[in-house]
Amino acid sequence: MGAINTSQQLAKVRSKIDAQQQVVARLETELQQTMLGEQRNVQNVLTDIQTQYYAGIPDGAILYAALESGIQNFDGGTGTFTNVSLDQDLIRQMLYQARALLGELRIEEQHYNQEVQQEQSLRKSLIDLSKA
Repeated sequence: MGAINTSQQLAKVRSKIDAQQQVVARLETELQQTMLGEQRNVQNVLTDIQTQYYAGIPDGAILYAALESGIQNFDGGTGTFTNVSLDQDLIRQMLYQARALLGELRIEEQHYNQEVQQEQSLRKSLIDLSKA
């Protein structure tokens, strides 16, 4: 079994964070538009967000599933978002889910960042030891 490259893991987590920040920004824009009275269909917004998640980032399907599962109770019990209007409460719930996921990704980033720093410190110590 190969060793886990923590630098690569850190890069993957950072790409997820970038995508998640874009989703949060998109939902904030949707909330503003809804406050101004514009009506949008939930499915259209979810499709746009799903496209963002699947745009070449690692585990995009998992990120999207996490967001979608957090808003399942807002669909009126139909199990589908096809005919549901996008209202402020639904957008706020989606935004809450997206920000929570962003927070979890930040914690994961901190973890891998610490591991990368430890590896760099060990490499430096090993180089110093081999020079002695």
